[in-house]
Amino acid sequence: MKKPVSNLQHYLISKISERVYTFTSSIGCVYHCYFFDFSAAFSDYPALAANVFGFNLELKEKPEGVQKIPPDKKIAVTVVDIVKAFLNEKENTVIYICDTIDNRHKARFHKFNHWFEIFNDGNYLQLKGSIRAGGIDILNALLMHRENPLANDFIEAYHILTGVYIKPDDDELQNMLNDDGW
Repeated sequence: MKKPVSNLQHYLISKISERVYTFTSSIGCVYHCYFFDFSAAFSDYPALAANVFGFNLELKEKPEGVQKIPPDKKIAVTVVDIVKAFLNEKENTVIYICDTIDNRHKARFHKFNHWFEIFNDGNYLQLKGSIRAGGIDILNALLMHRENPLANDFIEAYHILTGVYIKPDDDELQNMLNDDGW
């Protein structure tokens, strides 16, 4: 099992509603982290659909005069702690999709995956994917607790939905998207 890489403490987290959390950084930026129903994407898998959630991190406000937000490792720790707490309800699975609207989706995807890899204590699985739609690569990741009772079913469904399905009669499952070089 992987050991935590950092002893950093997260920011104070407040729960706004059932699946919405907020925190404020040391420079006064207010963030919302929220989980939303993502069952429609798994509609062909009714046994899984009720436990699939999308995830988003949103900067709600930043202090006047702050043009560029400096790097802050405590933001990473806070976001990952929120996701891990959600996944500790071992049946939940989270799909993270990077918005392409500002063309910074690759940087966001890399940053989020890096955060999750650094602060993962080995109890969580992460599968990375890309779906091509309308000439755009939509980067995404599936996150779940290792002890999720439906882990194999989620992995298989995710592979099928993202087009990375490998026939069951193959001797070896090779997931190119989990390759460190991807």
